[in-house]
Amino acid sequence: MSKFNRNAKPKMGILPIAKTNQYQGNIRNYIEVARRTFGADPEIEIMVPDEPLFDMDEIMETCTAMEKANCDMFLFVIGSWMYTSLVTTAVNSLGGKPCVMYGLCDEIANGSLGVSVQLRYVMEEMKLPFVYMYGRIDDAERAADIKKALRAAWTKNDMAGRNIALIGGKCMMMYQTQVNEFNWKKVFGIDFPQYDHVEIFKELENIDEAEAERLARQFIDNCAKVNWKLENGEKINEDAILSQMRLYLAYKRFQELYDVDMFATKCMPELVNKCYGYSYGACLATALLNEEESTIAACEGDVPAGVSMYILKKLAHAPVMFADISRLNEQNGVMNFFNCGSGPVSMANSLGYRLWPIPPLVPDEAVAKPYLNGDSGGACIEFEFEGDRTVTLLRLGGNDDTLRFHAAVAKTSLRVNNDEEDPNNSFAGGTRWPGCGIRLEDPDSFLRNATGHHYAIVYGDFSKELEYICGFYGVKLVMDR
Repeated sequence: MSKFNRNAKPKMGILPIAKTNQYQGNIRNYIEVARRTFGADPEIEIMVPDEPLFDMDEIMETCTAMEKANCDMFLFVIGSWMYTSLVTTAVNSLGGKPCVMYGLCDEIANGSLGVSVQLRYVMEEMKLPFVYMYGRIDDAERAADIKKALRAAWTKNDMAGRNIALIGGKCMMMYQTQVNEFNWKKVFGIDFPQYDHVEIFKELENIDEAEAERLARQFIDNCAKVNWKLENGEKINEDAILSQMRLYLAYKRFQELYDVDMFATKCMPELVNKCYGYSYGACLATALLNEEESTIAACEGDVPAGVSMYILKKLAHAPVMFADISRLNEQNGVMNFFNCGSGPVSMANSLGYRLWPIPPLVPDEAVAKPYLNGDSGGACIEFEFEGDRTVTLLRLGGNDDTLRFHAAVAKTSLRVNNDEEDPNNSFAGGTRWPGCGIRLEDPDSFLRNATGHHYAIVYGDFSKELEYICGFYGVKLVMDR
């Protein structure tokens, strides 16, 4: 949404560097290999000179040209022994833009590998954000890593100038949902505008009613089952699904009006309790927003979760789930994750998604006793993730010196629940809500490293991309598996 000049696909500038009085065969071969390997990939763009760069003027002029061309990442290829200043001066001049240093290791006596180690040490001492790699000229595995680093750089650059709109305020004393805005602005370049729910509700007056009706019919038609009324009296009001489609369209209007890229909405109690004028929740609206390519929506006013979702969505180019840590079954080695009723339905397994009444406790969260009513009338989504799929979990946390990414790569499974659980407990295992089981090698490590109970989950392994993006930010990565 931001008006910054962004690339439609990742763009890389390649700087092949050597000394004139050293062997040049390696670096010249690399230029040709780079053209074949990266230049032929339709998913990325590259800039690479025809000849190696031998002195500071050539390197700086090339860097400047690549900056003007809006390259997302600068790949410094170390092709021979050289003075470290040739690279460190150029990297320093880029002011924190994503850089990868790649030391060629083909020729033992050419010095390129050794000087790349020296360069790595010097840049670490200078506290320059970068990623260090080494490998052969035609190393296919390293080329794949470089492409992952490029996508990480593209994601980092895309973040700068984005807006995450906090709708409402801190939810239910969840301190971990808020950040030091000065620090996060400095590191990530994002802004934190804050709005009230009434500003979303205002746009309900301006939505396309026919489109809302179309979306409601489509959502119901694609649903495996709608549990309109349960034996215990819980129900979904007849107009609840249409109301949610209207709310979704109101969010979309608000997004365009206020140039919003991410939402972190304080859902309780303003969106689920009748005394505040809207009781149907934002579950279905949030689910649809998270299917959109252009935005994400985090619940419970959770800013770090929203930023985490945005990063994974950009890396994966796929919907991301906002999920709570639910329970741990140590015997089965499964940790349950769920969300309280929203979730992008495209992540559901082959059984699809179902709709249930919002459980009676939810409308009474965060309200004073005189306003307890136990009835929302709204609908929440329920589905299971696809089983035995690799997923990446991510949450950013901390501020200043404690700022870090906590991530995990694991396999999905069915959620593990207790057969003896009270069937009247609609919260039991989160089974009325969307989610999955996660198998971790060391659940204790994950729980001790966690920076909050909300995690972004996406299908696929993006551990390398997260490693590289942390290198570009100069931020710590804590990884569990």
